[in-house]
Amino acid sequence: MREGSTGMRSYPPKIRVCHVAMGDLWAGAEVQLAVLLASLVKIPGFAVSAILFNEGRLASELRALGVNTHVILESRHNSLSLFRHLVGYFKRNNIDIVHTHKYKDNILGALASSYQGIRHRIRTIHGFPEPFLGFEKVKINLYQRVDSRINRWLVDRILAVSLDLQQQLVKRFGAEKVICVHNAVDIEQVGVTGHVAELKKELNVSDGEFLIGTMGRLTPVKGLESFLTAARIIRRQKSRVKFLIVGDGPLKDALRAAARAYGLDKDVLFLGHRNDSYDILALMDLFILPSLSEGIPMVLLEALALARPVVASRVGGIPEVIVDGENGLLVAPGRPEELAQSCIALMDDHRFAQALGSGGRKCVEERFSARYMAEKVAEVYRTLVCNEGSR
Repeated sequence: MREGSTGMRSYPPKIRVCHVAMGDLWAGAEVQLAVLLASLVKIPGFAVSAILFNEGRLASELRALGVNTHVILESRHNSLSLFRHLVGYFKRNNIDIVHTHKYKDNILGALASSYQGIRHRIRTIHGFPEPFLGFEKVKINLYQRVDSRINRWLVDRILAVSLDLQQQLVKRFGAEKVICVHNAVDIEQVGVTGHVAELKKELNVSDGEFLIGTMGRLTPVKGLESFLTAARIIRRQKSRVKFLIVGDGPLKDALRAAARAYGLDKDVLFLGHRNDSYDILALMDLFILPSLSEGIPMVLLEALALARPVVASRVGGIPEVIVDGENGLLVAPGRPEELAQSCIALMDDHRFAQALGSGGRKCVEERFSARYMAEKVAEVYRTLVCNEGSR
């Protein structure tokens, strides 16, 4: 643990950028941050650091990239103490730009950087808010209200991960503040070990069994009830098929109970969190994303990069990635019958499924590369610093 003027643009020797993030999970936002920094550290002219509020995989990944990563454990500090540590870090390291990602890190990071006199703040909004119930809903609503005011008063630029999200944010914060920077993947890093036989043996999957899977947090917004209902429909028509649900979350027990109620005990495999996620994705004959709301999910881009045929909900930023019939199939959210029939169609037409997988790989290579995303973010940084110098 560590706590701790002529028409040409003119930049300082190094633009010092500090990302502030929760770091408590290894989910879409965290994976995306790691992908961004992996490419950003290779671009000349930037000194990149990170402050996280939790130890975990994100901290490990960033350190492995050579990013100066400072952890202030939120389990040992209240919000005021976190604020003070942030102010101290910003003062010691003479930061030019603070870049935040979620409610808590944005509120504290923006306030601390403003207090310290840092000129520029950027916030990435990684998707629409998830629905919550009870006290959690009250707490999140409060965070959202404060976060919205921070974004309006203190944040210079808001980066939206999809055009759909950008359009919604423009209504609240104005077109001059909101920029779309699509999520991306580093294709060179999305690879598999090739140990297919061992993995199938571990999962008790026989050769010839068709694998349909999904991956992500087990939360209501992911539409996993529709996945299980579709699995029951498919299972009635197809015998040699199994279903993979990869990930962890609050719906784990409820989904297991639903699978038992549907008579799918032996057909649905709940794998929990996996560190070999690329191997698991590559094992799937068909990747399903039945979400009710999304930005541009990292797991979708990873599945496409691995040339997996995809069936996904027509929500959020997903149609910005999937062109129906070219690199995947789109279905209406919350329609398990439609989801099941699309899966069955691809099970029956191997050549079409393979063509969709190839189209997905090409799509990621051409439009969703990590290098392109990092260059776009870097240009946002440069523009802010350049505009400061011209004032």
